[in-house]
Amino acid sequence: MAWRAADNLRWYLRDARLPVMEHISGSTGVGQLSRFLEYHPRRWRKLRTINTIDLKLFSDMIFDWAQESVPCTSLGINDEDNISGERFTVPCEPYFAIPFLPLGRARDIERLFSWIDNFPLETVKRALHLLYPEFKSWKFDHCYEASGQAVFKRLTWSQSSHTVHQGHPLNLFLFAPWEVSMKDIQQFANLQAFAPQSTASTRAARDSVCHALWDKVWDSCVSGNSPWFIVSTYTDWVFGVFSAGWTASFVSPVFHYDSHGPTVLEVLLFWLVSAMNLPGGWVVPEVRIEAAFPTRQLLTATLRDFYDQESAEALVLSIS
Repeated sequence: MAWRAADNLRWYLRDARLPVMEHISGSTGVGQLSRFLEYHPRRWRKLRTINTIDLKLFSDMIFDWAQESVPCTSLGINDEDNISGERFTVPCEPYFAIPFLPLGRARDIERLFSWIDNFPLETVKRALHLLYPEFKSWKFDHCYEASGQAVFKRLTWSQSSHTVHQGHPLNLFLFAPWEVSMKDIQQFANLQAFAPQSTASTRAARDSVCHALWDKVWDSCVSGNSPWFIVSTYTDWVFGVFSAGWTASFVSPVFHYDSHGPTVLEVLLFWLVSAMNLPGGWVVPEVRIEAAFPTRQLLTATLRDFYDQESAEALVLSIS
């Protein structure tokens, strides 16, 4: 006899793995992706160091949090909420009776969004609202981006405007896996030092997908004063947070969609809890000798910020 996920939520989250997603292949290339993301070096970006969170310590912390906060006894409720429609959607055979939701091949960013929205996000949202019913006002919202709509989407995990809570919003960046490869995600997570300016000596190193991703993530998080973030292609996941002064970042190792011990569902739920500043979540280490970045201050730019030094036709100003 199969159980409901709510009959043993801890076991379900620990065992359920995301379904395999079929998608198109091919890429528009680094240059095209960078143009989609409006990637340019900017002198105001303050990110300098990127620290990888130790996998064993991270896994142990998630395990301990789940042991303390996620019940292994029945909650006595159905997997689907009759009012909100929230439900558990990630299959977990043969132990849990979760109907499989058939979705078509992810051939564009909208289909890709359907996969991530209907499987991990829907399931984790249902789990969090069961564990913390007082925070049902928190949800994922789609953010409109003026550029890059063909290759990525940005969502925020945040509360309704009429509620008050001390947690921080979280940004989730969804990139098309046919544009951002597993190698790109690995480079994104493994990058240790970040050179903000593009010079003759650093341009070759910066002309990569991982730098374009870091620029996009940093800019979006700073503009919304939301230090917590997730970068995903559905197939691969990285979880991160910026320091108080925005000069350092702490990122997890890459988690594959079928990772186990912990699963993507466990890490995703734990990271949302951490961003909401709930008990047992991950605490951002303090970075010494770091001035707070004025997120509410207008970012100023020089003429150098608006053109490419290596372009033959960089910029022509005519003064009449």
